[in-house]
Amino acid sequence: MDHISRALERAQSEQRSVSSWVRPSAIEPQLDNLELKPSTSVTLTESHLRARHILCGHGKEDQSISDRYRLLRTRVLQALKLQGHNTLGITSPGAKDGKSLTSINLAISIAREGSHKVVLVDADLRKPSIADDLGIPAEKGLIDHLSGNVGFDEVLLRTSIEGLFVVPGRREESDIAVPELLSSDRMRELVKQYRGQEGCVVIIDLPPVHLGDDVVALAPYIDGILLIVREGGTSINALRESVELLKDYTILGTVLNQSTERRPTFDGYYYRDTKERA
Repeated sequence: MDHISRALERAQSEQRSVSSWVRPSAIEPQLDNLELKPSTSVTLTESHLRARHILCGHGKEDQSISDRYRLLRTRVLQALKLQGHNTLGITSPGAKDGKSLTSINLAISIAREGSHKVVLVDADLRKPSIADDLGIPAEKGLIDHLSGNVGFDEVLLRTSIEGLFVVPGRREESDIAVPELLSSDRMRELVKQYRGQEGCVVIIDLPPVHLGDDVVALAPYIDGILLIVREGGTSINALRESVELLKDYTILGTVLNQSTERRPTFDGYYYRDTKERA
């Protein structure tokens, strides 16, 4: 049994929150030197976040869910810190596995921890959803920057959650294929701009693996990948094929969404290191 599974069982058996003994980082990095210059600030509405099952704070979220994101946050930060990395791509074998929700909630959880600034990038250019999920306008998005129409500061939004910044997606017909946009010089420069910066975590919501070669186009420029699978929705074959397609890149782990091993009142999430997978 892995560390996270033991932690969850311990918390459930003791009927208490695990947040009191989970500590993601013993040393807080310096944040003052980060170059984040968003042109616009947006306010996130608690009622909208709650309706979309997004962490909203202030005692208005299911503690069991926020605890699991704290556990996921801890393991992700530990894995990134171990290698000196800070860019994370999140994908799934297919659609509707919960990758975007996991991207958003993980980004919020890391930002709320207070030791990092988080840049959440919606790179699912075929079907962007983060702006809608967060309830924020997306007059300009990543595709506008990659197409060369606007600067990065114009698509970077500061949110009302301290430390959380968002680059939304925006649906746009383009003559350039999505893989070419994701592997373009502008996308590489975007990632490179923050790669290795202490105190900054970049979370990139990628398209599903099986919807084209979008993920493979961007994977070489990302430090690690988190693979989201949905119990009852992701087949074993789809998971194996995804792992095979991503075998040349660093898969930090998997997240099991909607696990039937959890109580039916909330979605279950856990993180498992790739070394522990069969």
